[in-house]
Amino acid sequence: MTAFLLLLAFIVALGFLYALVLRPWLKKQSWAQRFFAWVDPIELVLFKKSETILVGRLLWLGGLVVTAYDGAATFVTSLDLTPITTRFFDWLNVPADMRGLSISAFVGIIGLLINRLRKTTTKPLELVAVPDASLPPAAAQAVAQADAAKDAAVQAVAEAKS
Repeated sequence: MTAFLLLLAFIVALGFLYALVLRPWLKKQSWAQRFFAWVDPIELVLFKKSETILVGRLLWLGGLVVTAYDGAATFVTSLDLTPITTRFFDWLNVPADMRGLSISAFVGIIGLLINRLRKTTTKPLELVAVPDASLPPAAAQAVAQADAAKDAAVQAVAEAKS
């Protein structure tokens, strides 16, 4: 059980790293376009190519694991994750009296990350979730026009504020 939870935590951490750091960086690299051509169908199925939805689904997965653990703990009274959490917080050098606050701060940081992702969202989900390879020329032109109009609107608002 411990190995499974550690593996799950590792997968969720990799998902966060991919959504928040690697994916945006790789999108800007010309050499990574073949990777995205390969991974596009997978991203469409899992999170509609939206980093915000990916983070939301990772949170959903974490909630599902906690709910499953709480449900199992009702029937399996010997199930205790205290040794795992103690080792984890000891490894992070978090004092015992600050561990509850640390968990609350972690949840708050996740909220800030979701806000950051929302601020950097540039297209509606319907446009993001379209496979790049199968986009007809007329649709690609409409997307380019929508991007130009969005940029003009953002610039006009910025000028009005200053």
